[in-house]
Amino acid sequence: MADVSSTGSGPVFRLVYRSRLSIPPDDVEGEVARILEAARTKNPQHGITGALVVWEDNVVQTLEGEEGVVRGLYETISRDPRHEQIDLVEETSGVERAFTRWSMARVSDGADADIPLSKQWEGGIDVSRPRLTTPAEDAVVDAMRDRVRGATA
Repeated sequence: MADVSSTGSGPVFRLVYRSRLSIPPDDVEGEVARILEAARTKNPQHGITGALVVWEDNVVQTLEGEEGVVRGLYETISRDPRHEQIDLVEETSGVERAFTRWSMARVSDGADADIPLSKQWEGGIDVSRPRLTTPAEDAVVDAMRDRVRGATA
């Protein structure tokens, strides 16, 4: 089982799914935080990277890594009672790993929210700082945002 820090870039298997959360609205943030904490602890041990978008009660998640490991994780997720209406939307072998730095990132549901903010002066923010994402990450994240919003259509 590879550590994410040693996987770097290179061809991997990518799986993207979307689902609806079966979590009461008041509990979503806490449950998502627990999901992310578990993923960030376990994924590096298995060479898995990815990102998660939550919009209302819809989720889109991208998982990248060795195919058997990613499929096994997806099977575990598909049995998780916090998810329902799970829809596998992409399975691709031999793609470049987009998320080389993220064992599991939570991505905002809106493009503007990913602009890095820094304290420029007391009470001010500097929105001129460069984005902290790569073009590959941006492309996958943009597709995830489109898919999460399309889940309600």
